[in-house]
Amino acid sequence: MNSKNTLKKSPKLVVIGAGIAGVGAAGKLLTHGFTDIQIVEASSQPGGRIKSSLFGKSTVDEGAQYIHGASVKNPIFQLAKEHGLLQETQDRSDPELSVLTNMQKQMDPDVTKEVKNLSSSILRRAHLIAQQKQYTQANSLADVYLEEVKMLVAQWDGDHTDLRRQKLGLLSMLMKWQCVHHAAGSLSEVSVHEYEEYNTIEDHDRNSQGMLYCSRLFPNLLEKLLEVIPREKLLLKKPVQQILWNGSFESEDRSLYPVKVLCEDGGHILADHVILSISLGCLKANGQSLFQPRLPEQKLNAIQSMGFGTMNKIYLEFEAPFWDENTDVIGLVWEEETPLSRQEPNLAEWWKSAPVFYVFKPTERYGHLLVGTISGKEAEFIESLSLQEVASSLTCLFRQFTGRSSLPELKNVFVTKWFSNPYTRGSYSHISINSTGDMIDLLTEPLPHATEGSGSPMLQLLFAGEATHRSYHSTTHGALLSGWREAERLIDLYSTK
Repeated sequence: MNSKNTLKKSPKLVVIGAGIAGVGAAGKLLTHGFTDIQIVEASSQPGGRIKSSLFGKSTVDEGAQYIHGASVKNPIFQLAKEHGLLQETQDRSDPELSVLTNMQKQMDPDVTKEVKNLSSSILRRAHLIAQQKQYTQANSLADVYLEEVKMLVAQWDGDHTDLRRQKLGLLSMLMKWQCVHHAAGSLSEVSVHEYEEYNTIEDHDRNSQGMLYCSRLFPNLLEKLLEVIPREKLLLKKPVQQILWNGSFESEDRSLYPVKVLCEDGGHILADHVILSISLGCLKANGQSLFQPRLPEQKLNAIQSMGFGTMNKIYLEFEAPFWDENTDVIGLVWEEETPLSRQEPNLAEWWKSAPVFYVFKPTERYGHLLVGTISGKEAEFIESLSLQEVASSLTCLFRQFTGRSSLPELKNVFVTKWFSNPYTRGSYSHISINSTGDMIDLLTEPLPHATEGSGSPMLQLLFAGEATHRSYHSTTHGALLSGWREAERLIDLYSTK
């Protein structure tokens, strides 16, 4: 127990979801003297969107992979450092990007860097640009991006036709890359205020595999957080069917509790407080039926309005590399594409939505591995394909871009499936054109509301998870901080100082 606090009483708590938010919340509560805690997890293992699998010569991350802002200000970095998980092997803060076109050309690295920097600057400053240039109709990142691209194109009139075409294709590729970052099908889905709300922790984003740190960084970190939680307090394969709240439910010893958690196996758990750390995708799919009584309409509206999409990874193993040993990222540009043309989902040519492939290093650990990223409807679609279909399509893709018809078939392929996973229904959140940062705060607000004279027990339902952190949504550190935040609410409620 924390030496500075003692508990007024020992409440009964249930944490739904054993991702890093739920595990973080339970761990903090246990270390502050709370003992009657039960974590229920629907799947067969803890972790949520932290998950790794064997592939090739090593282990790869299906979900969380990056420390976004690798500094002591990031709790993930700090915890990984404290537990000795930062076994640095190689890092380049500015990875070597090699861009190929479908016309078997390699783009000039200086041109690539210049256009990439211009693109990033537009997107990061989109909300400021919209204000400064009075783009009053700008609702999405795409609105600002396309207006700025039109001005760039006008400045490229003096360029050779081939170079101009390549630059436009590169801008289109960079748009797709940004869609992957937001797990969105299009930048027209992402609010122009996304980067205004999201806070970047100083220092670069760091890759937990391939270029830096030990294998299984996030799963290992989760295991460290689980060490303070007794095994019997974690129930796996325990999906929740419904949460009855604001009631008066009697236990066997005649005690009364305001919340009753009904499980799909027919069992139930009574509680004073429930911390929900399930994905926003699940709340979108089940929010109407999961709670009885229904959630307030404003909260339901926030759940449905906020952005939550799918980003999947495609892991590829080769017998031998076709890329240069100094290459860290391979970009693929379709020269006929331009960001100024409306891009609709194209499931028949889904591979065109995979803009980049990352090279795993060192080769001694991983072998010859690439991982591609894809988002939107195409990311959902590939979950329905066989691995043979994926391998065949990508073999043809790389043969086309390299001009090497003899490029051998892939040795092995693995595709993540976050959309069809019933306990995630997607990958992570963003602020959509239909939502605001205020909606994240609304989603986060505990229930019942603190209305004067209501007489209802407070903090019956608390909400955690990456989508509930206004400044760090979509990140593991945002998820962890959200779990700690909800734990602190209960610590403050029950502690005497």
